[in-house]
Amino acid sequence: MRTNRVRYQDAEGDFEVTLPASWQSRKDGEAGLLLFDDEGEGLLHLIPFSRDPDDELDAAEELYAFLAEHEIELEEDEVEDVELAGEGLLALCAYLAEEDGEEEYCLVGVAVAPGQILLASYSCPAGEDEPEAEIVRGILASIAFGTRS
Repeated sequence: MRTNRVRYQDAEGDFEVTLPASWQSRKDGEAGLLLFDDEGEGLLHLIPFSRDPDDELDAAEELYAFLAEHEIELEEDEVEDVELAGEGLLALCAYLAEEDGEEEYCLVGVAVAPGQILLASYSCPAGEDEPEAEIVRGILASIAFGTRS
């Protein structure tokens, strides 16, 4: 299967991801990168945040903080840790949420590397997440942080 490597770089972050050939990317007008398959059901949004390179960052702690801020409660065993190529770690979880009366499948992750945090948020209608959710997991596992100067 053909793939495309996409790089994102701005004042907040520097990273690359590998996308299947059918997937596209475009910069979000406000912040980050939008990733999608025109034939797919969902949208993956990657939003970088810069941090002091000396800060000790824990991907799972950052993910739990994000979830708590959005009043989403998960058990500890519902978060998956994924080691990234190069420096970095990703904490990932999936859950069902209700949006405008419709149930939606959500996959949320936080990747960390020295000086950077990357928030990943994917959603699609509940029941429509196969096989796209596995593709999104692969995209997220391909995150490679660049060196920030």
